[in-house]
Amino acid sequence: MRAPPPDPKKDRPKRTAVLGATGLVGRTMLRLLADRPWVDQPPVALASSRSAGLELPFRDGSITCRAVGPDSFAGIGIALFSAGGQASRAWGPVAAEAGAWVVDNSSAWRMTDGVPLVVPEINGRLVDGGAGGGIIANPNCSTIQIAMAVAPLMARFGVAEVHVTTLQSVSGAGQRGVAELERQAAGDGAASVFPRTIAANAIPAIGPGLEDGSFEEEAKVVRELRKILGRASLPVTCTATRVPVVTGHAAALRVVCQRPVDLEDAAAALRGWPGVELADGPHGYATPREIAGRTVCHVGRLRADGVDPRAVLLWVVADNLLKGAAWNAVQIADLVAGARGA
Repeated sequence: MRAPPPDPKKDRPKRTAVLGATGLVGRTMLRLLADRPWVDQPPVALASSRSAGLELPFRDGSITCRAVGPDSFAGIGIALFSAGGQASRAWGPVAAEAGAWVVDNSSAWRMTDGVPLVVPEINGRLVDGGAGGGIIANPNCSTIQIAMAVAPLMARFGVAEVHVTTLQSVSGAGQRGVAELERQAAGDGAASVFPRTIAANAIPAIGPGLEDGSFEEEAKVVRELRKILGRASLPVTCTATRVPVVTGHAAALRVVCQRPVDLEDAAAALRGWPGVELADGPHGYATPREIAGRTVCHVGRLRADGVDPRAVLLWVVADNLLKGAAWNAVQIADLVAGARGA
């Protein structure tokens, strides 16, 4: 008996959607989706009612932004969210219930039991992508690049401690953060997005202050790094700073391994890790300006710390809008699409 011919409507992959499509990360997601072969239809662009009707570029044409609502996710297979925690908590379960796999860029679900927190080069095996839908969390932008530098060392030497200082760009605070830096650089010193003037300055405070003396961004790095690496009690410290750079986060790391580190072995581990680019020699490095627009995490200044033979020092930079957000999310979407045979 011959099999019936395929039903084009039934077998066609479900559409994608982007919630928060008008923001910096949302626009970047759309640009990246335009290059994905499994995206055979223009994504559904979703945002608040204020942005409904706005035209956004996609491939050789444009798509019209819609206000998100209860029926927005009917027929959606993969939904990329970058609209903030409140929107993610409101619409993530709705989208998942409708059968979509939600790749969420907010902090809303990162530490929720049963929700994988994914950096594809490290723990992409956690992505299911099967029928029924669900939520997959995209980590914090600074945590992703830190994890990308630590994971190769953990695989080669084991890791006992991680100590981090971040230098984070204003685009991590969205379009408002970029606009505030531009205003202040032009002479308007009023601060509203950041707690102090950011132009020609550095601010060691990102997010609300916490009772233990840290700020929320620092707590995110600690708890998210532990979850990504699968080490719930890993000693991690972080000081997070905001600097007057438009795009690209940097981080200075001290990684204490579980056994003495041979620098040539460490370099080989980093150089062989997918998505990591290593500078030549201990004096080589990249800057946020040089890494902007690239999807890799660049590691430089790899050297012994001179105190503990198990410890190494590193300088890590990445484009926070790409690997720190949109690119990592689209990589997760690639895994979901692959699991679905799209």
